[in-house]
Amino acid sequence: MFTFSLITPPDGELSFRAGILSFDNEFKILADPSWNGKDPNAVLFIEQTLGDINAIILSHSTPEFISGYVLLCIKFPNLMATIPVYSTLPVNQLGRISTVEYYRANGILGPLKDALLEIQDVDELFDKVNVLKYLQSTTLFDGKIVLTAYNAGHTLGGTFWLITKRIDKIIYAPAWNHSKDSFLNSAAFLSASNGSPVSSLLRPTAFITGTDIGSTMSHKRRTDKFLELVDATLANGGAVVIPTSLSGRFLEVFHLIDEHLQGAPIPVYFLSYSGTKILSYASNLVDWMVPAISKDWDDGEKSQHSSNMPFDPSKVDLLIDPQELIQLVGPKIVFCSGIDLRNGDLSSEAFQYLCQDEKNTILLTEKSSFASDKTLNSSLYKEWYALTKNKLGGRVEDGVAVPLETVFSIDDWTKEEPMIGGDLTEFQEKINEHRKEKLLAKVRDKKNQNLLNSDLVDAEDSSDDEEDEVEAANSSDEEKDLDSEEKSLASASNGTVVGVKTIDELAAHEAFLTDYIKESLEDNKPIDLRITHRLKPRQAMFPYFPNSHKQKFDDYGEIIDIKDFQKSDEISNTKIIMEGKKKFEQNEKRDRGKNNDRNGNKQKKDKVNKLTPQEQLNNEIFQKYLDTLHGPKKRVKLGASASAYAAQVQQLRVRCVLSFIDLSGLVDLRSLGIIVSSLKPYNLLLIPDFTNNNPDDNESNGLQLAQSYFINQQTEQKLEENKKSLFSSSRYLSLASIRSGLSSVSSYGSNNKMQVSPALINQTAKIGGDADAGSIGLSNFEINLDDSIIEGLNWQSIGGSYKVAQVYGELEIHNQESEEVENKKRTVSDVINSSTQFTLKKVKQEDFIKQQLLLADKVEDTTLNSVSSNGPSLAIGNIRLPDLKKKLQGLNLNAEFKSEGTLVVNDSIAIRKVAYGSIDGDDTGDIIIDGNIGPLYYKKMQPYSRSGGTRKCFYEFQTLVACYTSADTTTKKECTPVFDDYFECLHGYKERERTRIMAQQLKDNEISGKGVVAKDLYKSAGAVYESLDLVKK
Repeated sequence: MFTFSLITPPDGELSFRAGILSFDNEFKILADPSWNGKDPNAVLFIEQTLGDINAIILSHSTPEFISGYVLLCIKFPNLMATIPVYSTLPVNQLGRISTVEYYRANGILGPLKDALLEIQDVDELFDKVNVLKYLQSTTLFDGKIVLTAYNAGHTLGGTFWLITKRIDKIIYAPAWNHSKDSFLNSAAFLSASNGSPVSSLLRPTAFITGTDIGSTMSHKRRTDKFLELVDATLANGGAVVIPTSLSGRFLEVFHLIDEHLQGAPIPVYFLSYSGTKILSYASNLVDWMVPAISKDWDDGEKSQHSSNMPFDPSKVDLLIDPQELIQLVGPKIVFCSGIDLRNGDLSSEAFQYLCQDEKNTILLTEKSSFASDKTLNSSLYKEWYALTKNKLGGRVEDGVAVPLETVFSIDDWTKEEPMIGGDLTEFQEKINEHRKEKLLAKVRDKKNQNLLNSDLVDAEDSSDDEEDEVEAANSSDEEKDLDSEEKSLASASNGTVVGVKTIDELAAHEAFLTDYIKESLEDNKPIDLRITHRLKPRQAMFPYFPNSHKQKFDDYGEIIDIKDFQKSDEISNTKIIMEGKKKFEQNEKRDRGKNNDRNGNKQKKDKVNKLTPQEQLNNEIFQKYLDTLHGPKKRVKLGASASAYAAQVQQLRVRCVLSFIDLSGLVDLRSLGIIVSSLKPYNLLLIPDFTNNNPDDNESNGLQLAQSYFINQQTEQKLEENKKSLFSSSRYLSLASIRSGLSSVSSYGSNNKMQVSPALINQTAKIGGDADAGSIGLSNFEINLDDSIIEGLNWQSIGGSYKVAQVYGELEIHNQESEEVENKKRTVSDVINSSTQFTLKKVKQEDFIKQQLLLADKVEDTTLNSVSSNGPSLAIGNIRLPDLKKKLQGLNLNAEFKSEGTLVVNDSIAIRKVAYGSIDGDDTGDIIIDGNIGPLYYKKMQPYSRSGGTRKCFYEFQTLVACYTSADTTTKKECTPVFDDYFECLHGYKERERTRIMAQQLKDNEISGKGVVAKDLYKSAGAVYESLDLVKK
């Protein structure tokens, strides 16, 4: 049983949301935790659920997929410490920047009164994430679940997941793009070589996807409109304001602008809390982009011209304060972080300064994923949608520029003001205490680790008594040292000035000496050792550290170091992660205290002078926005501020040009339907469209549009299947349809129609569930074969590498949970559920037949008689047309594919596959050979089938040919009966008609309660179809 639920707080607000994928109520995976940035305590409701979580997956690096991860670690550190987290390398790296930007904008990071963490905390939490590569399979829970990441094409490193547990395959794809854009490849659902679905993704148990639908306009046309609108605004002397998500689609938009300007003297300004780090990170991740980006990067390095290199940070001008935009007149392009334009985003401040000039254009490229919070982005999109619809006469099209003149209320917006007095002192003490606790915990961990390592070394050359004495002495010394350090920290924290010096000394504690020496040895650096007076005589000597370069040998030879055989891509990934750990290194190494030493100031000044102007601006931005103790501030509402804003009416008047062009990199509705149809999932779960909080909006609500589309699609497919079944069905396929038709008369859930359902909030969607309402919900389960059966299997080869064996026996059912329940009448659902274990025991053939007859007479429950499987059909020894083409070409025949996948041989014989149902694909359909009778036709009509046996209707065909070629045949009419037999064998028109009449009669008998019904046929013979004798000769 598989379940999926979208959990949010019980109050109905979408302040926090995440998906939970559960397998048999045994393994639970938390997917993409997201926080809306308002109340950090909104996550508290998940505490009980989080205790049952076994793993966490992060699909994208944008706030709507990753903003809740660090918040969970802050609120539940003990629980999160035991849960493994998985993501790709770009998501791991860009997610750091995304989280810093998002948390700083919402006031819980940086020099703000309500800050809950520092940038170092974010970095440490992301270091714990397990980094994966595309197509890398990871086994979880002792190999019971396999997790594989695939390229989603939506963001850099963005992922959709294939989660496999036994025979269940789940595709979790919350956001993906079907088409290739300027810097990312398309989603990996289809093969790049032939466009067919990836075989490992076919026929999943469930396909979970988002319904934030992209534009139907082609990507090239959208980019052309985007650039035309930018050119028109710049030619008019205005500014193009582009709010964007830095870790998401900013890289796409920036690359388009960069390629379009080609060094033109148009200033490109950049507003971000983290400076140009996003561009520096992107330049290290070009291997995850399209090959053209890597080629441009290599060409730029060879030419040594940074202007030719994509995502070069020097191509933008950093602004420390958005207020600088007022003084920068003339045409310009402004990128600002914060797609939602909410309070605290730098994009909202830039919007305030530039929205009152009619020459400026506010250019939206994405919709807000937090529409329920009524962000400014959502309000602007609604205004543009209404104005565009009115302008085009009821039609809406991307790229239409409309004049906007309106007023927005900003009563809930805030302004940052410096903290003074008691608030400042309290804030400094809080930060100091936080840092002290972190460092003390780190020292304790390192001491414990060093003690364990020293025990291993001492065991080789010391007796037990000596070890006890040394450990006692060391522990007493360490306790004294730790006590003195804690006392010094406590005394420092009592004052108004933070004890920075004491914390720095603690950070350089001797517990970290081992790590320093190991790093120096690996880098071949010299080491200076200082023997302190605190050491005992035994330890007052140069410590011994094993030489990592010394060759080691054992009885089998030299010991191999795995690092010598490590792949280059793994080494590069490690280097990128190490760069991520140092991303705020300049900020950490600054002088925290007020050092008046002239030499120190001179050295610091010389070091600063070596930095480029942009690096200096980056350092100033880090210090202003992210240094927790640099000018702490508090946020006050605009109306309550002591500034000039208090005397003004809190309304924002807007008079500018507004346009929306969808560059969000999401799949459109038509492509979604085509790809889902090609994958043929059994169940399709649709995640609600969070960009539209109006469920009754049938025009732009993605969930409503997707549901309507798939309902119409299935209706059309059903009509098409009915047509095909009437005109081109073969005998074998008609029998398959008879079987499904008869069983569907009395069985529950026997059809193979794809089930489409929305993933409603706080409701669980069950797939392959346990017994419910008297019906058995298990459609797929595993059976363990007894050793006695395995020993007696008679394998038969059926061609190629395929072998089959007949198995029969007695099925034993074991359910420990139901057996533990006492004094309770057990039902079918108590015995047969997802916890049931099935074992097939050996039984004699005569005993097997007797038990079958006895069971058929006693069992009255019709649901047990009509259990059917909704699992995939298995085609053994299936003929693939590409393989057939190679074999025909090996026989010197001209074979080539033509329209609609038809294989044409010597322009006279056409071979094609026909799929007659939604469960059949191109690889499981029937083969049809069309053409004139001749030598080539006879050559193709070999007397063996794809399963190794005699080809269908071959003997009827031989009889027909013998009749035509016989010397006794005088007229063609004499062969008409033989031809009718052959024609009926091929197409089965008479058989299908008789079957239809019989099925209708069985249905009428069941309604009237008279005569034989389908369940009677099942009861009298275990396999009804072998005893019906539908076609009498």
